[in-house]
Amino acid sequence: MIPALARFVDALRAEGVAVSSPEAVDAARALGLLGLERRETVRRALAATLAKDRTARAAFDRLFDRFFAPVRLPADGKGKGQPAGAKAGEKRKRRPEPPETSRHRSPSERESEKKARPGLRLRERRPKIVRAPKRRDPAPEPSRRELTRRMTTEEERTIAREVPRLVEALRLRPGRRRRQARAGRPWLRKALRRATATQGVPFVVPMQAPRRRAVRVVLLVDVSFSVARAAGLFLLLAGAFLEFGRRARVVCFVDRPVDATAAIARWMRGGVRAARPGGRARPGDGIVRGAVSFADVLTGIEGLNLDAPSDYGRTLHALTGARRGVRGRDVLLVVLGDGRANRLDPLPWAFEDLARGCGGVLWLVPEPAARWGTGDSALPLYLPSVDVLVEATDLAGLATGVAELRRRL
Repeated sequence: MIPALARFVDALRAEGVAVSSPEAVDAARALGLLGLERRETVRRALAATLAKDRTARAAFDRLFDRFFAPVRLPADGKGKGQPAGAKAGEKRKRRPEPPETSRHRSPSERESEKKARPGLRLRERRPKIVRAPKRRDPAPEPSRRELTRRMTTEEERTIAREVPRLVEALRLRPGRRRRQARAGRPWLRKALRRATATQGVPFVVPMQAPRRRAVRVVLLVDVSFSVARAAGLFLLLAGAFLEFGRRARVVCFVDRPVDATAAIARWMRGGVRAARPGGRARPGDGIVRGAVSFADVLTGIEGLNLDAPSDYGRTLHALTGARRGVRGRDVLLVVLGDGRANRLDPLPWAFEDLARGCGGVLWLVPEPAARWGTGDSALPLYLPSVDVLVEATDLAGLATGVAELRRRL
Protein backbone atom coordinates (compact mmCIF):
# COMPACT_ATOMS: atom_id res chain seq x y z
CA MET A 1 0.00 0.00 0.00
CA ILE A 2 2.92 2.36 0.64
CA PRO A 3 3.99 2.56 -3.07
CA ALA A 4 0.37 3.21 -4.10
CA LEU A 5 0.06 5.95 -1.48
CA ALA A 6 3.34 7.49 -2.66
CA ARG A 7 2.06 7.59 -6.25
CA PHE A 8 -1.19 9.15 -5.05
CA VAL A 9 0.71 11.86 -3.15
CA ASP A 10 2.81 12.58 -6.27
CA ALA A 11 -0.39 12.96 -8.31
CA LEU A 12 -1.81 15.39 -5.72
CA ARG A 13 1.35 17.49 -5.89
CA ALA A 14 1.16 17.51 -9.69
CA GLU A 15 -2.39 18.94 -9.37
CA GLY A 16 -1.08 21.78 -7.20
CA VAL A 17 -2.03 20.37 -3.79
CA ALA A 18 0.73 21.08 -1.25
CA VAL A 19 1.43 17.81 0.60
CA SER A 20 4.40 17.75 2.95
CA SER A 21 6.34 14.65 3.97
CA PRO A 22 4.94 14.64 7.56
CA GLU A 23 1.40 14.74 6.13
CA ALA A 24 2.15 11.73 3.93
CA VAL A 25 3.48 9.88 6.98
CA ASP A 26 0.30 10.77 8.88
CA ALA A 27 -1.79 9.39 6.02
CA ALA A 28 0.11 6.10 6.11
CA ARG A 29 -0.35 5.86 9.88
CA ALA A 30 -4.07 6.57 9.56
CA LEU A 31 -4.46 3.77 7.02
CA GLY A 32 -2.52 1.45 9.30
CA LEU A 33 -4.94 2.15 12.16
CA LEU A 34 -8.22 2.10 10.22
CA GLY A 35 -7.42 -0.61 7.69
CA LEU A 36 -8.27 -0.95 4.01
CA GLU A 37 -11.51 -2.94 4.23
CA ARG A 38 -13.93 -0.07 3.58
CA ARG A 39 -13.33 2.32 0.71
CA GLU A 40 -15.21 5.21 2.32
CA THR A 41 -13.10 4.90 5.46
CA VAL A 42 -9.93 5.11 3.37
CA ARG A 43 -11.28 8.20 1.60
CA ARG A 44 -12.05 9.98 4.86
CA ALA A 45 -8.69 9.09 6.40
CA LEU A 46 -6.73 10.35 3.42
CA ALA A 47 -8.88 13.48 3.07
CA ALA A 48 -8.37 14.38 6.71
CA THR A 49 -4.58 14.17 6.40
CA LEU A 50 -3.91 15.36 2.82
CA ALA A 51 -6.67 17.87 1.88
CA LYS A 52 -6.62 21.13 3.85
CA ASP A 53 -9.10 23.39 2.01
CA ARG A 54 -11.95 23.24 -0.50
CA THR A 55 -9.73 23.49 -3.57
CA ALA A 56 -7.50 20.70 -2.32
CA ARG A 57 -10.55 18.59 -1.44
CA ALA A 58 -11.96 18.94 -4.96
CA ALA A 59 -8.67 17.78 -6.49
CA PHE A 60 -8.46 15.01 -3.89
CA ASP A 61 -11.90 13.62 -4.70
CA ARG A 62 -11.18 13.69 -8.42
CA LEU A 63 -7.89 11.83 -8.07
CA PHE A 64 -9.17 9.41 -5.43
CA ASP A 65 -11.91 8.11 -7.75
CA ARG A 66 -9.29 7.64 -10.44
CA PHE A 67 -6.60 5.93 -8.39
CA PHE A 68 -8.74 3.88 -6.02
CA ALA A 69 -11.62 2.78 -8.28
CA PRO A 70 -13.86 -0.02 -6.93
CA VAL A 71 -13.23 -3.52 -8.23
CA ARG A 72 -15.54 -4.53 -11.09
CA LEU A 73 -16.21 -8.26 -11.14
CA PRO A 74 -17.34 -10.08 -14.28
CA ALA A 75 -21.00 -11.15 -14.52
CA ASP A 76 -22.14 -14.75 -14.85
CA GLY A 77 -23.74 -16.44 -17.84
CA LYS A 78 -23.54 -15.17 -21.40
CA GLY A 79 -22.10 -11.87 -20.40
CA LYS A 80 -18.98 -13.43 -18.86
CA GLY A 81 -16.04 -11.16 -19.19
CA GLN A 82 -18.18 -8.00 -19.02
CA PRO A 83 -18.35 -5.71 -16.00
CA ALA A 84 -20.83 -6.58 -13.33
CA GLY A 85 -24.33 -5.42 -14.18
CA ALA A 86 -23.66 -5.24 -17.91
CA LYS A 87 -26.20 -6.84 -20.21
CA ALA A 88 -25.30 -9.76 -22.44
CA GLY A 89 -24.00 -8.70 -25.84
CA GLU A 90 -23.48 -5.11 -24.73
CA LYS A 91 -20.22 -3.64 -25.84
CA ARG A 92 -17.91 -2.47 -23.14
CA LYS A 93 -17.43 1.26 -23.16
CA ARG A 94 -13.88 2.38 -23.40
CA ARG A 95 -12.78 4.33 -20.36
CA PRO A 96 -11.16 7.66 -21.13
CA GLU A 97 -7.47 7.66 -20.42
CA PRO A 98 -6.52 9.70 -17.36
CA PRO A 99 -4.53 12.87 -17.97
CA GLU A 100 -0.80 12.55 -17.67
CA THR A 101 0.52 13.10 -14.18
CA SER A 102 3.96 13.25 -12.68
CA ARG A 103 3.98 9.50 -11.95
CA HIS A 104 3.90 8.70 -15.72
CA ARG A 105 6.98 10.80 -16.49
CA SER A 106 10.50 9.52 -16.26
CA PRO A 107 13.19 11.40 -14.29
CA SER A 108 14.81 12.57 -17.52
CA GLU A 109 11.51 14.07 -18.71
CA ARG A 110 11.08 15.88 -15.40
CA GLU A 111 14.58 17.32 -15.64
CA SER A 112 13.99 18.50 -19.21
CA GLU A 113 10.75 20.14 -18.09
CA LYS A 114 12.63 22.04 -15.36
CA LYS A 115 15.14 23.28 -17.95
CA ALA A 116 12.29 24.40 -20.18
CA ARG A 117 10.75 26.32 -17.28
CA PRO A 118 13.60 27.84 -15.26
CA GLY A 119 11.15 29.40 -12.81
CA LEU A 120 10.68 25.99 -11.19
CA ARG A 121 14.25 25.98 -9.95
CA LEU A 122 13.64 28.98 -7.76
CA ARG A 123 10.55 27.31 -6.30
CA GLU A 124 12.64 24.39 -5.01
CA ARG A 125 13.77 26.62 -2.15
CA ARG A 126 12.00 29.96 -2.03
CA PRO A 127 13.37 32.30 0.67
CA LYS A 128 11.18 34.01 3.20
CA ILE A 129 10.72 37.61 2.01
CA VAL A 130 10.30 40.25 4.73
CA ARG A 131 9.18 43.78 3.89
CA ALA A 132 8.77 46.80 6.12
CA PRO A 133 5.21 48.25 6.21
CA LYS A 134 4.71 50.81 3.46
CA ARG A 135 3.48 54.35 3.97
CA ARG A 136 2.02 56.57 1.27
CA ASP A 137 2.67 59.93 2.90
CA PRO A 138 3.40 62.73 0.40
CA ALA A 139 6.32 63.87 2.60
CA PRO A 140 7.70 60.70 4.19
CA GLU A 141 9.53 60.86 7.49
CA PRO A 142 13.33 60.47 7.42
CA SER A 143 13.24 56.74 8.22
CA ARG A 144 11.01 56.17 5.15
CA ARG A 145 13.13 57.98 2.56
CA GLU A 146 14.54 55.77 -0.17
CA LEU A 147 18.28 55.34 0.29
CA THR A 148 19.16 54.70 -3.36
CA ARG A 149 18.09 58.12 -4.62
CA ARG A 150 20.33 61.16 -4.74
CA MET A 151 20.52 63.18 -1.53
CA THR A 152 22.73 65.81 0.04
CA THR A 153 24.98 65.38 3.06
CA GLU A 154 22.49 67.26 5.21
CA GLU A 155 19.72 64.86 4.22
CA GLU A 156 21.98 61.96 5.20
CA ARG A 157 22.53 63.56 8.61
CA THR A 158 18.77 63.91 9.06
CA ILE A 159 18.28 60.21 8.36
CA ALA A 160 21.22 59.20 10.59
CA ARG A 161 19.66 61.07 13.53
CA GLU A 162 16.83 58.51 13.48
CA VAL A 163 19.19 55.60 14.21
CA PRO A 164 19.20 55.95 18.06
CA ARG A 165 15.38 56.00 18.12
CA LEU A 166 15.17 52.82 16.04
CA VAL A 167 17.81 51.13 18.19
CA GLU A 168 15.76 51.80 21.32
CA ALA A 169 12.63 50.53 19.58
CA LEU A 170 14.46 47.31 18.66
CA ARG A 171 15.67 46.86 22.22
CA LEU A 172 12.11 47.17 23.54
CA ARG A 173 10.96 44.27 21.39
CA PRO A 174 10.57 40.98 23.26
CA GLY A 175 13.62 38.78 22.99
CA ARG A 176 13.89 35.04 22.73
CA ARG A 177 11.31 33.42 25.01
CA ARG A 178 12.37 30.67 27.35
CA ARG A 179 10.48 27.42 27.05
CA GLN A 180 9.90 24.50 29.32
CA ALA A 181 11.23 21.05 28.43
CA ARG A 182 11.42 17.57 29.90
CA ALA A 183 15.18 17.72 30.25
CA GLY A 184 17.55 20.59 30.88
CA ARG A 185 18.35 22.79 33.85
CA PRO A 186 16.00 23.34 36.82
CA TRP A 187 13.86 26.43 36.31
CA LEU A 188 13.96 27.79 39.84
CA ARG A 189 12.13 31.04 39.14
CA LYS A 190 9.12 29.29 37.67
CA ALA A 191 9.22 26.67 40.45
CA LEU A 192 8.98 29.41 43.09
CA ARG A 193 6.08 31.07 41.27
CA ARG A 194 4.19 27.80 41.10
CA ALA A 195 4.94 27.03 44.74
CA THR A 196 2.89 30.03 45.85
CA ALA A 197 -0.25 28.04 44.97
CA THR A 198 0.84 25.07 47.13
CA GLN A 199 1.75 26.87 50.39
CA GLY A 200 5.36 27.33 49.30
CA VAL A 201 6.06 23.63 48.70
CA PRO A 202 7.54 22.97 45.20
CA PHE A 203 5.92 19.64 44.41
CA VAL A 204 7.14 19.79 40.79
CA VAL A 205 10.38 21.42 39.66
CA PRO A 206 10.03 22.49 35.99
CA MET A 207 12.99 22.14 33.68
CA GLN A 208 14.24 24.81 31.32
CA ALA A 209 15.31 23.98 27.78
CA PRO A 210 19.08 24.12 27.27
CA ARG A 211 20.40 27.28 25.71
CA ARG A 212 21.29 27.24 22.10
CA ARG A 213 24.87 27.51 21.01
CA ALA A 214 26.19 31.02 20.54
CA VAL A 215 25.99 32.27 16.96
CA ARG A 216 28.89 33.79 15.08
CA VAL A 217 27.83 36.57 12.72
CA VAL A 218 29.61 37.48 9.50
CA LEU A 219 28.46 40.70 7.82
CA LEU A 220 29.28 40.69 4.09
CA VAL A 221 28.66 44.32 3.13
CA ASP A 222 28.70 45.83 -0.35
CA VAL A 223 30.20 49.33 -0.05
CA SER A 224 30.11 50.35 -3.71
CA PHE A 225 28.90 53.84 -4.64
CA SER A 226 25.20 52.90 -4.97
CA VAL A 227 25.01 50.96 -1.67
CA ALA A 228 27.49 52.80 0.58
CA ARG A 229 24.81 54.93 2.27
CA ALA A 230 22.70 51.89 3.18
CA ALA A 231 25.83 50.04 4.31
CA GLY A 232 26.79 52.80 6.77
CA LEU A 233 23.31 52.99 8.30
CA PHE A 234 23.10 49.21 8.55
CA LEU A 235 26.43 48.98 10.39
CA LEU A 236 25.27 51.68 12.82
CA LEU A 237 22.12 49.69 13.58
CA ALA A 238 23.81 46.29 13.76
CA GLY A 239 26.73 47.64 15.81
CA ALA A 240 24.35 48.45 18.66
CA PHE A 241 23.65 44.72 19.10
CA LEU A 242 26.90 43.11 17.94
CA GLU A 243 30.36 43.31 19.42
CA PHE A 244 32.70 43.33 16.46
CA GLY A 245 35.60 41.05 17.16
CA ARG A 246 35.60 37.33 17.85
CA ARG A 247 31.87 36.58 17.50
CA ALA A 248 31.07 39.19 14.82
CA ARG A 249 33.08 40.11 11.75
CA VAL A 250 32.64 42.68 9.00
CA VAL A 251 33.82 41.93 5.45
CA CYS A 252 33.47 44.86 3.04
CA PHE A 253 33.78 44.43 -0.69
CA VAL A 254 33.54 46.21 -4.01
CA ASP A 255 35.45 43.90 -6.32
CA ARG A 256 37.21 41.79 -3.63
CA PRO A 257 36.61 41.02 0.05
CA VAL A 258 38.49 43.02 2.69
CA ASP A 259 38.30 42.35 6.43
CA ALA A 260 37.12 45.64 7.95
CA THR A 261 36.27 44.39 11.45
CA ALA A 262 38.96 46.42 13.24
CA ALA A 263 38.20 49.64 11.35
CA ILE A 264 34.43 49.39 11.93
CA ALA A 265 34.96 48.52 15.61
CA ARG A 266 37.15 51.61 16.10
CA TRP A 267 34.59 53.73 14.29
CA MET A 268 31.79 52.45 16.55
CA ARG A 269 33.91 53.37 19.58
CA GLY A 270 34.72 56.79 18.12
CA GLY A 271 38.45 56.14 17.85
CA VAL A 272 39.07 56.51 14.10
CA ARG A 273 41.16 59.33 12.71
CA ALA A 274 39.36 61.39 10.15
CA ALA A 275 40.63 61.14 6.59
CA ARG A 276 41.08 64.16 4.40
CA PRO A 277 37.77 65.05 2.77
CA GLY A 278 37.59 64.77 -1.00
CA GLY A 279 36.52 67.41 -3.43
CA ARG A 280 32.98 66.08 -4.01
CA ALA A 281 30.31 64.77 -1.71
CA ARG A 282 30.43 61.03 -1.18
CA PRO A 283 27.69 58.65 0.00
CA GLY A 284 28.19 58.26 3.72
CA ASP A 285 29.55 61.76 4.48
CA GLY A 286 26.46 62.50 6.56
CA ILE A 287 26.62 59.24 8.55
CA VAL A 288 28.84 60.43 11.40
CA ARG A 289 29.92 58.77 14.62
CA GLY A 290 32.51 60.35 16.86
CA ALA A 291 33.01 63.25 14.41
CA VAL A 292 34.09 60.76 11.71
CA SER A 293 31.92 59.95 8.71
CA PHE A 294 31.42 56.49 7.23
CA ALA A 295 32.92 57.67 3.95
CA ASP A 296 36.15 58.57 5.77
CA VAL A 297 36.26 55.11 7.34
CA LEU A 298 35.94 53.44 3.93
CA THR A 299 38.69 55.64 2.52
CA GLY A 300 41.06 54.55 5.27
CA ILE A 301 40.56 50.77 4.83
CA GLU A 302 43.61 49.34 3.12
CA GLY A 303 42.95 47.21 0.04
CA LEU A 304 39.45 48.55 -0.58
CA ASN A 305 39.14 50.12 -4.04
CA LEU A 306 35.98 52.25 -3.97
CA ASP A 307 36.34 53.25 -7.62
CA ALA A 308 36.30 49.68 -8.95
CA PRO A 309 33.12 48.19 -10.47
CA SER A 310 31.33 45.84 -8.08
CA ASP A 311 32.15 42.21 -8.79
CA TYR A 312 30.10 39.72 -6.78
CA GLY A 313 31.51 36.67 -8.53
CA ARG A 314 35.13 37.49 -7.73
CA THR A 315 34.24 38.32 -4.13
CA LEU A 316 32.33 35.11 -3.53
CA HIS A 317 34.99 33.00 -5.20
CA ALA A 318 37.66 34.55 -2.97
CA LEU A 319 35.60 33.82 0.15
CA THR A 320 35.01 30.25 -0.98
CA GLY A 321 38.62 29.41 -1.73
CA ALA A 322 40.32 31.08 1.24
CA ARG A 323 40.03 30.24 4.92
CA ARG A 324 38.53 33.48 6.19
CA GLY A 325 36.39 32.12 9.00
CA VAL A 326 33.09 32.69 7.19
CA ARG A 327 31.99 29.06 7.38
CA GLY A 328 30.67 26.91 10.16
CA ARG A 329 27.46 25.40 11.45
CA ASP A 330 27.22 28.21 14.01
CA VAL A 331 27.80 31.01 11.46
CA LEU A 332 25.01 33.33 10.38
CA LEU A 333 25.95 34.98 7.08
CA VAL A 334 24.32 38.41 6.62
CA VAL A 335 24.69 39.98 3.18
CA LEU A 336 23.88 43.59 2.37
CA GLY A 337 23.90 44.36 -1.32
CA ASP A 338 21.82 44.88 -4.44
CA GLY A 339 23.31 41.93 -6.34
CA ARG A 340 24.33 44.05 -9.35
CA ALA A 341 27.42 42.42 -10.85
CA ASN A 342 27.97 44.90 -13.74
CA ARG A 343 27.48 42.18 -16.38
CA LEU A 344 30.38 40.18 -14.89
CA ASP A 345 30.10 36.48 -14.11
CA PRO A 346 28.11 36.33 -10.82
CA LEU A 347 29.27 32.76 -10.02
CA PRO A 348 26.09 31.63 -8.23
CA TRP A 349 27.68 28.25 -7.51
CA ALA A 350 30.27 29.99 -5.32
CA PHE A 351 27.54 31.58 -3.21
CA GLU A 352 25.71 28.25 -3.00
CA ASP A 353 28.88 26.58 -1.76
CA LEU A 354 29.44 29.38 0.75
CA ALA A 355 25.85 29.26 2.02
CA ARG A 356 25.96 25.48 2.34
CA GLY A 357 28.78 25.80 4.84
CA CYS A 358 26.87 28.28 7.04
CA GLY A 359 24.07 27.78 9.52
CA GLY A 360 21.83 30.41 7.90
CA VAL A 361 21.84 33.16 5.26
CA LEU A 362 20.11 36.55 5.62
CA TRP A 363 20.20 39.00 2.70
CA LEU A 364 19.21 42.68 2.89
CA VAL A 365 18.48 44.31 -0.48
CA PRO A 366 18.52 48.14 -0.51
CA GLU A 367 16.43 48.19 -3.72
CA PRO A 368 12.68 47.84 -4.29
CA ALA A 369 11.45 44.39 -5.22
CA ALA A 370 10.37 45.70 -8.63
CA ARG A 371 14.05 46.14 -9.62
CA TRP A 372 15.22 42.69 -8.55
CA GLY A 373 16.44 40.78 -11.57
CA THR A 374 16.37 43.79 -13.92
CA GLY A 375 19.35 45.11 -15.84
CA ASP A 376 22.64 43.79 -14.46
CA SER A 377 21.04 42.41 -11.28
CA ALA A 378 22.07 38.80 -10.57
CA LEU A 379 19.99 38.58 -7.39
CA PRO A 380 17.58 35.86 -8.70
CA LEU A 381 20.56 33.54 -9.18
CA TYR A 382 21.42 33.78 -5.47
CA LEU A 383 17.86 33.39 -4.13
CA PRO A 384 17.82 29.55 -3.91
CA SER A 385 20.64 29.74 -1.32
CA VAL A 386 19.04 32.46 0.84
CA ASP A 387 16.92 31.69 3.91
CA VAL A 388 15.45 35.16 4.59
CA LEU A 389 15.34 38.06 2.12
CA VAL A 390 14.59 41.55 3.46
CA GLU A 391 13.56 44.50 1.28
CA ALA A 392 15.57 47.28 2.96
CA THR A 393 14.99 50.30 0.75
CA ASP A 394 14.93 52.76 3.68
CA LEU A 395 16.07 53.04 7.27
CA ALA A 396 12.92 51.29 8.52
CA GLY A 397 13.66 48.38 6.20
CA LEU A 398 17.22 48.15 7.54
CA ALA A 399 15.77 48.07 11.07
CA THR A 400 13.53 45.19 9.99
CA GLY A 401 16.60 43.34 8.77
CA VAL A 402 18.41 43.94 12.07
CA ALA A 403 15.33 42.62 13.90
CA GLU A 404 15.56 39.43 11.84
CA LEU A 405 19.25 39.25 12.75
CA ARG A 406 18.47 39.57 16.45
CA ARG A 407 15.93 36.76 16.29
CA ARG A 408 18.68 34.36 15.21
CA LEU A 409 21.30 35.35 17.77
